[in-house]
Amino acid sequence: MPKDESQQNLSEEELKEAVIAEEQEREYQSDSFKKIESQVKDWLAKQATDDVLRDISVGAMFIWSSDVHYECFEEYVVVRFRIDGVLVDIFRLTHAQYKKIVERLKYSSNLKLNISNIPQDGKYSLKIEENKKIDVRVSTLPIKYWENIVCRILDSSKAAIDFEDLWFFWTSKRMLNKAVNKKSWLILVTGPTGSGKTTTLYTMLNRLNTRDKKIITLEDPIEYELEWIVQGEIDEKNGFTFHTGLKACLRQDPDVIMVWEIRDLDTLQTATAASLTGHLVLSTLHTKSAADTLDRIINMGLAPYILASALDTIIAQRLVRRICPDCKKIKEKTPQDVAIIESMMKETGMSVLPTEHMKLYEGSGCPECNNSGFKWRIGIYEIITLTEKIRDIIRKWGSVEQVIHEARNGDLIMMKEDGILKALKGYTTIGEILRVV
Repeated sequence: MPKDESQQNLSEEELKEAVIAEEQEREYQSDSFKKIESQVKDWLAKQATDDVLRDISVGAMFIWSSDVHYECFEEYVVVRFRIDGVLVDIFRLTHAQYKKIVERLKYSSNLKLNISNIPQDGKYSLKIEENKKIDVRVSTLPIKYWENIVCRILDSSKAAIDFEDLWFFWTSKRMLNKAVNKKSWLILVTGPTGSGKTTTLYTMLNRLNTRDKKIITLEDPIEYELEWIVQGEIDEKNGFTFHTGLKACLRQDPDVIMVWEIRDLDTLQTATAASLTGHLVLSTLHTKSAADTLDRIINMGLAPYILASALDTIIAQRLVRRICPDCKKIKEKTPQDVAIIESMMKETGMSVLPTEHMKLYEGSGCPECNNSGFKWRIGIYEIITLTEKIRDIIRKWGSVEQVIHEARNGDLIMMKEDGILKALKGYTTIGEILRVV
């Protein structure tokens, strides 16, 4: 049987795996990796560990990495960068070389040098240009072969951007603009770790940040310092929790409060009470979708009638890799591509459109994207704004399906739908949508 015909007979799961595997065949490769390795090992030979940290951090930023991972094994240590959400091996170190880096990292981050059997967290700043510095958040983890370390690179220049740069379609952008322009209510941003919630929250704060408003944040930890905003850092060891911090915030006469994460019923009840007494409250939850957030909140113990009265908007999101604009080309559609598109349209309730004239795109790989075909990431979203009909459904303990059905009568675009549309517009690929959503 010809290959194309056999692929048409595959199950939906097999089709998904085939599309994803096709894109995963491309490995991140770049001369920059070898250059970083060479510079780092030269500095290590000279005992110049400050220069080592600078070159690793600047090198990671240069190739659009968010994190640097040091992973210990019995015979060596691997340095890995998370590039556009994907972990990539950059080079290896000996344990003796790694020891020098560990000592410098701990010293710079005010961590205890002589302790390696318990986790530690710290942070240090690094000046990379005359008028620019970055913060690096350091986390250590004791393992069998010593300590793993992960360094999160925090570039404040990328913290707060505009809604135009978040890749919202116009309907979603309109819903979000309406939400942040309200005087009160609760806005929740949901998604797993690494889904871009931080960027969305800071972008909303940036939009709200005017001198006629008092904005207070409770963060764990403070990732970026924002001008004119009062930022508080949670310290649970000393009793400064989200719950106690939020209660204290309400006595500071704020207009806007940002609570980094709602983790328990006490914090949830205080946040909803704040929204009901004239404050705009922004926060996050770890849930899979916008509609699932309602179930999660009710399961935490909040009464549906309070939820319906306090909550205004839920934003669920993920990040997918963007096709590199420097090597973007039209992709020849395969039978599995067509089958997957039609299946995803049916699954999300879209009208199945003819696929003959639809165009798909891919990156062929070039030096600008480390030969991966992808450069940077974009958001895919699902936004529910509560209407009076949706509030009535929630008050009556209605199901998630009922909420979605009513939201579909308005402007709701499901996350997978949003992804399909962005793939058809050439921003990302079908494989990326399948991998992430």
